[in-house]
Amino acid sequence: MARTKITVYVTPDIAETLKRVAAIDDRSMSDIIEDAIMRRLGNAGRDVEHAALMARMDQFGRQLRQISQVQDTHFELTAQAARFSLSVAPEIPEADLPRLEARGSDRLRNILSIVIARLAAGRSVCRETLGQLMAPRDERHAVREAAE
Repeated sequence: MARTKITVYVTPDIAETLKRVAAIDDRSMSDIIEDAIMRRLGNAGRDVEHAALMARMDQFGRQLRQISQVQDTHFELTAQAARFSLSVAPEIPEADLPRLEARGSDRLRNILSIVIARLAAGRSVCRETLGQLMAPRDERHAVREAAE
């Protein structure tokens, strides 16, 4: 195999060690240096892959923390809205309870079927709202005018 000449400057201690190792192994100093370089470069590809993998995993970790924070916010908002609704709701007479519970169950089923259908279609109020907020200003006005 053809070789290219490269001049390398090392400390005197390294030069002496290199001469001794070459003499012990009955090889040239160039062969020993080449082996050392190949060992170092042989791991370079794995090091780069490892660094890329770690960077991607860090990105996933940040995204998971963000999702968790959004989920916590959503649950807190839902709980506070439910608490508020229950605190302002009037007392229900005992005679009306069965009829109102049936109506409430029916309304809950309707809401759940709407939620399931929207999510199955890949739609959500959250995504639509974020999409509107991220849209350029002119598009937002057009969307508002169309909604009105």
